[in-house]
Order: sequence, then structure tokens, then C-alpha cells
Amino acid sequence: MKLSTLKRRARREGWACWIDRPPGREANERAMLKGCRFDVALAEHAAGFFPRYLSHSKGSRWAGKPFELLPWERDDLIMPLFGWLRANGTRRFRRAYIEIPKKNGKSILGSGIGLYMLCADGEPGAQVYSAATDIKQANIVHQEAVNMVDASPQLSAELKVNRSTYNISHLASRSFYRALSGIPRGKHGFNAHAVIIDELHEWQGRKLWDALKYAMRGRDQGLIFIITTAGDDPLSVCHEQHEHAQGVISGAIEDLRYFGLIYAADPKDDYTNEKVWHKTNPSLGVAIDLEEFRADFRDAQRTPTELAVWKQLSLNLWNTGGERWLAPDLWAACQRDFTPEDLAGRDCWAGLDLAQTLDTTALVLVFPMEDGSFKVLPFFWLPEETAKKMQDRVPWLQWAEAGHVRLTPGNVCDYGFVKSQIRELALLFNIRELAFDPKFAEQVTQEIEQGSCDSHGQVIEEGTGIPRIKFPQTITNFCGPTAELERLVLSQKIHHNGHPVLAWQVGNTNVYTDCNCNKRPVKPSPNDYRKIDGTVSMIMALAGAIGSENEPRAGIQLL
Repeated sequence: MKLSTLKRRARREGWACWIDRPPGREANERAMLKGCRFDVALAEHAAGFFPRYLSHSKGSRWAGKPFELLPWERDDLIMPLFGWLRANGTRRFRRAYIEIPKKNGKSILGSGIGLYMLCADGEPGAQVYSAATDIKQANIVHQEAVNMVDASPQLSAELKVNRSTYNISHLASRSFYRALSGIPRGKHGFNAHAVIIDELHEWQGRKLWDALKYAMRGRDQGLIFIITTAGDDPLSVCHEQHEHAQGVISGAIEDLRYFGLIYAADPKDDYTNEKVWHKTNPSLGVAIDLEEFRADFRDAQRTPTELAVWKQLSLNLWNTGGERWLAPDLWAACQRDFTPEDLAGRDCWAGLDLAQTLDTTALVLVFPMEDGSFKVLPFFWLPEETAKKMQDRVPWLQWAEAGHVRLTPGNVCDYGFVKSQIRELALLFNIRELAFDPKFAEQVTQEIEQGSCDSHGQVIEEGTGIPRIKFPQTITNFCGPTAELERLVLSQKIHHNGHPVLAWQVGNTNVYTDCNCNKRPVKPSPNDYRKIDGTVSMIMALAGAIGSENEPRAGIQLL
């Protein structure tokens, strides 16, 4: 059937206005072509559940009052989410991702949906769960559900609350609603009807997500409902869902079962403009006091760090937890197609950052080209045990299988592998200098240059003869090449071949800026899974590539 015919039917039946509602016109039109339709009665049934059976339990303005949905909650979320049906009459959406700034009523909305799925969705034996990064966070949603049951005579008559086990039971349908701990063990066998996930951006790793994401397969109308604020980790499950939701909303991804709703400022928006605040915070002026919001903004302007956090939590801007240096789209725009063999025999400069504890060991080669641009080749090593331990957070094993990182046996980096590969690279390229941090790599780089002997003077390893450059990790040494790398990226004069590990580490890189606007990269704490060793190595190598061969670089000592 043609789309125009379907739209005429929608107008006759009185639901054409919902085609333009979330997750977006294009997504809804595609769904209609697949037989989906909107049932106004079902949508109103879900929306009507909130004011009829639920009451607020907190705040002097709200406690005891019926849960009257705000316009965005009713028209952009509840009605579309529960009103769209598939051709077979079951609910269209099986996963919902709602991203909205803090204090817009996320948790109480999740609690209400959990109670609706428990006792008003017509599902016998429904298993409903509140899930979060830990049991304390999960109980925020679940406790609000308990409070609403206590405040409702109708629900109190139907539901039984056991506070010691965090369980709400609906005896008539043999259903329950529980809070889950953040431990994934034992959760693969769930047969859930609904999982309410609060603050997905705070989840560490993906084990719990992987345990829950298929828990609805045994249900005809199961739902994963995610409501969260923006985060700052581009490898997180939350960012993965954020990207998918954006694709569905824009029409770039066809996923009829996915409901996406994102309230966020555009990075180009003027964050001081109150119109941007209202666009991003649909509850501003109602659930959020505008004067308090203004006061929070004034306080946040005291330091760049506070302002960055305010932008993330109040305007839903990703990657604003610190002073992020190079945006992923800028780095991606510098990708070009080339292989190591294309650069064989060329001059290049190397930067080496040796692993400390859980860090990667990184070597980056920078090749000056005749047109004034530079090409970059990165190489990475990581202990195999570290890769396995961190696999929940970073896809090291997949990267290793694809050849993007070399795993060394054990739980510490075997520098023998590093030295061996550098000797191989020295045969393929003309490595002019090797820059290194003298605090950690003095002996290893000496062996790379000069080789090594046993106690009897017998040669164990041949040296490469590559001159070494001490590069102390000070802002004096970093400021020049850091600024130059930034300029080269902005002008697309530095080219990489899409290496995923280097792209990830560039995206992790924050910079410190002193009072003279000098910048240097800031390494995460030793236990942080996000690494920037490739960025540091690239900057050290670039320092050599852009320096005059006959003039010593300030603060850098040629050995």
C-alpha cells in the first residue's frame, strides 16, 4: 500500500498527528509501510494510568498531588511509546532510549512506567526490573515506585510490597517488580517483561547490559526502557545506544522497534542563551526552577571544569567532562588511504611511550611529505592478561585479532617484542630519531640504538643505530608540537589511515592549558581504562619531524 494511502487512512482514523512525533516522521513512515499503525485508545490508556493511579511523593510543591504528565512526557514519550502497534497487534517498540538532562523527572517517570508494565499492561507473570550501575542507584527508581504504591489506595489494594526483598507483587497476574544489583552473574536466565534502566551513562562496562538486553526474547511485548543523562565515554554502552538512537531519529538507521528521544543542545548552540536551556530541558520552569537553574549556571562559570560538567548534566552535551582536545569528527576528517608499504624507504621520526602498569606501549612514526603534510603510522603493544581483564570496557581482543595491537604474553609488557618490531621497522623506513621519556625508557631505548650483550660480551641483540632524543614530559617540551598537531588537524594536514586504537586514544585526550595558553596532554590516572599513549607518542614524534635537523629543540636532548 502506498504511503499516501496510509496517511489518508491515518487522518480518517484520527491518528495522523502522531506520525510527526518521536522517534520522527521518517521512522514512523517506514513503520507504516511495514504495517504499523497507531492506536489512540492504547496510548491514552498508558498516559491516563499516571494521573489516575500515581501520585508524587517528594517536594512541598508536588507531594500528594496526582502525577499529571507534562506535555513532553505525554506527547513525546508515553503516547508514542505505547500507542504504536505492529501489523500483528503487538507493541511496536521493544527498546526505548530517552536522553535528557538532570532533574527533568527521569527517575519518577521510570518508576511509573515500571508500575504500568507490572499491573496495567495485561501481561500474565510479568517480571519487571529496575536496573542501574549498583543496587543503590536501582533503588532510587524502585523506592519511588514503592512510595507511589503507598500513596495510591487503588494500587495498595492490588499490589503487595516487601521492603526487605525490594519486591512489589501483583498477585492477580502473578507478576513482580524488583530492583537489581549491578552484578551480572545470574541474570542471563531472566524472562523479563520490562527492564527500567536509570542513568546508563554511569554503567561501568557492558557485562550487565549483555546479560539483560535479550531478557525479553520470550515475551511478545517486552520493553527495555532506558532513561539517562549524557556521558563522556565514547566506548560505553550508553554512547552506543545514543548513536543508535540518533541514527533512528535522523532516519539514517532503520530500526522499527527502537524508540529514541534525545533532548540536547547542539555543540554549536550558544550555551548562555536561555532559549537553548528551554529547548534542552522540557521541564524547565515546572519541575526545574528557572532561578535555580540560572544560579547553577553562574556558579559553573567560575572554572572551566565546573562549566564543562554543567554543560554535560544541564545541556546533555557529550564529552564535556573535561577539556577535550580534538573532536572525533575533526580527527576522522584527516583519514586517508595508505599502507606502511606506501611509505617504505621514507624518512620519519618516532615517538615511544613505554607501558607503565596497565598502559599500552605505543610507537608512532611521523612522515613529512613533500606537500607540507604529515602521515602517521601507529603501533601498539599490550599484555595479554590486561587485554582480557579490560575486554569488558575496551575491545582489545578484537583489535588484536584485526592486527591493530600486538598482545604480549603475561601481565606486563614484554619489551623484547617492542624492540624486535622496531628493528623490523628500521629496515623498512629511515627512522631519523627516536624520542622517549627518559624517566622510564632509558635502558630500553639504549638497547634499541646500541644493541645488548650478555655477561661474556656476546651480542644478544643487534642495535638499530637510531639516534635517541630525550623528551622530558614537561609543558615546555609539549607546548610547541601540541599546538602544531592541533593546527595540522584543523587544516587536515596530518593524515592517518583510520587506525581505531589511535582514534580512540586521541578521543580520550584532555589537555592542560597554562596561563600563557601553552598546552600539554594530560594522562588519565594509572587505573583508568582510557589511554592516551598513542597521542603522547605522536606529539613526541611530531616534535622531531617539524624541528630543524641542525637546530636543537628547546628542552630536548640529542644523545
